[in-house]
Amino acid sequence: MPVGIKILDIDVMRKRNVLLFSWAIVMLIGELHAQPSVRHLESPYYIFPRQGSQHIDLAADWLLTSEEDTIKHLEALAENDWFNVTYPTSVQMAHYHAGKLGNPYEHAHALEHEQLEQKVWYYKKRFDMGEIRPGERALLCFDGVDYFAKVWVNGQLMGAHRGIFGGPSIDVTDWVVHDSNEVIVEVRSANYRNSAFDNRKPGNIVKGWFLTGGSGMEPFFNLGLWRGIRIERIPAYHMDRPFFYTKVLKDNQATLGFSLEIFSGKHSLDYQLHPWRGQQVVSSSHFPEKGREDVKVPDELTVSVDFLDEGKVAFSKAFKPHVIEGRCFLEDTFVLDNPKLWYPNGLGDPDFYQVQVSLQVNGKTVDVIDLDFGVRTIEQVRSAGIRTTDRWHNWQFVVNGKKFFVKGINWMPVDALYDLTPDKYDWAVRMAKAAGFQMFRIWGSALLESKEFYEACNKYGIMVWQDFNIANFDTPDWPQEVWEAQVCQNIFRLRNEPSLAVWCGGNEFNPYSYGNAASIGIVERNLAIFDPTRAFVRTSPDGGSIHAYPDFDPRWYRAFDLTPFVSETGIHSITDSKGIREVVDNRELENLGGMYAETFRKTHPEFVMHFAEYNPSRVPRMLSRASHIDDMANPSLEAIAEATQVAAGEFYQVMAEAIQANYPVTTGLMPWVYKRPWPVVAAIHLVDGFGQPSAPYYFLKRTYVPTRITIQIDRLLWAAGERFPMEVKVLNGVDQPGFAGRVHVQVFDDLFQKVWSAEDSIDVKPETSVTTRGLPAFDIPDHYKSRFFFVLAELYDAKGNLISRADYWPRTIPQMESAEYHSQYVAKPMEWPTLEQGPWLKPAVAKTRTQLALRINRMVNKGNGLWEADVSVENHGNYPSFMTQLEIEGTKRLFFADDNFFWLQPGESKEIHLEMKLPEEIDDKPVNLVLSSWNADADKKQFEF
Repeated sequence: MPVGIKILDIDVMRKRNVLLFSWAIVMLIGELHAQPSVRHLESPYYIFPRQGSQHIDLAADWLLTSEEDTIKHLEALAENDWFNVTYPTSVQMAHYHAGKLGNPYEHAHALEHEQLEQKVWYYKKRFDMGEIRPGERALLCFDGVDYFAKVWVNGQLMGAHRGIFGGPSIDVTDWVVHDSNEVIVEVRSANYRNSAFDNRKPGNIVKGWFLTGGSGMEPFFNLGLWRGIRIERIPAYHMDRPFFYTKVLKDNQATLGFSLEIFSGKHSLDYQLHPWRGQQVVSSSHFPEKGREDVKVPDELTVSVDFLDEGKVAFSKAFKPHVIEGRCFLEDTFVLDNPKLWYPNGLGDPDFYQVQVSLQVNGKTVDVIDLDFGVRTIEQVRSAGIRTTDRWHNWQFVVNGKKFFVKGINWMPVDALYDLTPDKYDWAVRMAKAAGFQMFRIWGSALLESKEFYEACNKYGIMVWQDFNIANFDTPDWPQEVWEAQVCQNIFRLRNEPSLAVWCGGNEFNPYSYGNAASIGIVERNLAIFDPTRAFVRTSPDGGSIHAYPDFDPRWYRAFDLTPFVSETGIHSITDSKGIREVVDNRELENLGGMYAETFRKTHPEFVMHFAEYNPSRVPRMLSRASHIDDMANPSLEAIAEATQVAAGEFYQVMAEAIQANYPVTTGLMPWVYKRPWPVVAAIHLVDGFGQPSAPYYFLKRTYVPTRITIQIDRLLWAAGERFPMEVKVLNGVDQPGFAGRVHVQVFDDLFQKVWSAEDSIDVKPETSVTTRGLPAFDIPDHYKSRFFFVLAELYDAKGNLISRADYWPRTIPQMESAEYHSQYVAKPMEWPTLEQGPWLKPAVAKTRTQLALRINRMVNKGNGLWEADVSVENHGNYPSFMTQLEIEGTKRLFFADDNFFWLQPGESKEIHLEMKLPEEIDDKPVNLVLSSWNADADKKQFEF
């Protein structure tokens, strides 16, 4: 025994050995079972796309496979079957495009896709990196992953991410090689292993209910790699998150503000917005690492800003910033002479510049960022009415100094399952421009919209009110770090867009509740820091705006005479019958008059699956209006679609005219909703899921023209013997001149015999204005019971040119002959009555025939299945043509026209422009353009392709 070793008590040694052995076993078990720490990748910093060799686009052609559970090692995927995903979209659409499952929008195929939600999805892609230069970093950027994600690069786990609107962004420099690299992404749905997920109580899932199988989207729970993936190669000196904004427009000069982050030896992912723990943001013991903060870099840096107009440099300016090690901000202003201005639709041209921001180091360009920027000011000032609530926003929009009434519409995603192709965006936004729309409200339960959407809005002059995605619920459990990352990513991404006019916290939620105060606070504080240049609305409705969904005579909208802004309202109708026949078993398209019956769901399962917000108690409200148009006892699909659309169109027209006539107290209207995101059979809509406009599109379009004559119709329902007031209001738009004109109003009976007329002069006021002219009343004859009559109002200029026309079809109905019913109806809003025995508009009109003629004057092939046509229509008969409409037969089609479902006077001709989307390969079957009306036989002309 060595000298100096003390002999310990044997019991003590035994106890110590037992403790040591136990500790070793615990450590071994811990090592065997411990999972490697997974880094959280949520970041508020959006990494701007670069150009040329700095940018590697990884969006296309990923391989996709699945597992029943998350894998422990990537080797588990080695024997899997993979299939190709051509472009970013949902897992559901990826399966459809690859031929793995049926079209989720057709028949009951959506049920096949439900199984996808509870699988774990793995994407992989190989790419070449190229040589990484000294000091350069490679940032792998995902612009949209829904919802839970993990990312591996060359077998190394990079971390995990939550959310759908931006991120993760990952520095992969140390894990990539110059040639072949592999990225694998694990994606799980937000309801993975939680099939009982309640989309109105989202818990810790930062996602709107619409994208989680919510109302109107019941068959779908979105997931997948749905937006772009890219690598940005950033040098040691680089820039990020440039921001341009217009401060002042005056004397044909624009004073512009400009900010930019400049990095030296660091990058965005080295920073945090703020700590999530601790009592103060900046530690009291903080001290600069190098003994001082102002450690200037040794090189000479120059930031160049070039404004390009149609590829030519219109303006150029160089800045010499003071740059320190790490990160600093360049903030400056400059003046642009004779700027081209961006205007909304109807106010001027939507001109904008392509801006190139470049960084030079010692005279050599090392970093370039391109973006679109429009010079414009969008202000909001107080509307003319009195304030009626504690919170009262400024609702009068002023763009580049021009006040105007905002003619807007609500926007849902162009596709429900993230099949968001540029051509879909362009078609929808171009059609909105043609309708006179000036603003989209991006509804809060859906998307923080895409680059392609904003590019279309910039191009076509549509302002954007962008909701964040809180909607109809409280968010006490939302992880704030996830929510703030999503909020900031999108502020940085979108704040340069010329079309972006308003930020809003979301849709129909209470931002003042205990459950939402923190979430809305995150939005509000970051907008105050990063984009204080735009209006912010906490929620809609709030601050004087309303959402109204009444089932009453639309004349009651005149009662909202102190409301400054209507941000939602609308009414249901059946969508385009041709589209419905493509997605629903045609055997179910019978016995549709009974769709409010409890048994209808069993006998018409596909029809109900495609019925947005199907509720038997709601159906009678839609059919009651249709019952004024035609007999709804047992209608065909075509009859019920037409009747509900025309009834909805009547509603939109009278409602929109009443609201616009209340200017300048009411300053804007945005009905619900423009386009449905998938091919539903019934919903509030102007355009169906395919992109085909319904009748309400044209009825609202006619009220959104620059100058519109209206009869401020007292109500639609009358009794025989009543006096029908004739109050004319002319709605004039911004930049429209005033003029001396004449108003001519006629009343026709239901056989189109003129029974009354009046004419008077009118001095129409210039600019955005309402001019009123009272005319003598029309006395409805005592014998005129259960019949429609037609009111035709026309506005002419001093030379006799027709400026505007509006037609209405009030009616006398049996219910109004009851003194009790009549007194209740005129005193307060009542549910819309059903006319089981008539009068019905279409059969009444059809009794008096006229004759139509059609001529195709021009056809132009625009490529990719897009065509334009100019046609002439003429009424050769002796009576007005009612509901005159154009249609295409012989092929699948989408089209919109200058006008449709319109009144055409005897002897009148009209030139109409059409834009069409037709199959690129059309067979030998004739394709015809058809002109018809409710009281004229069709005239057909074959297209010559």
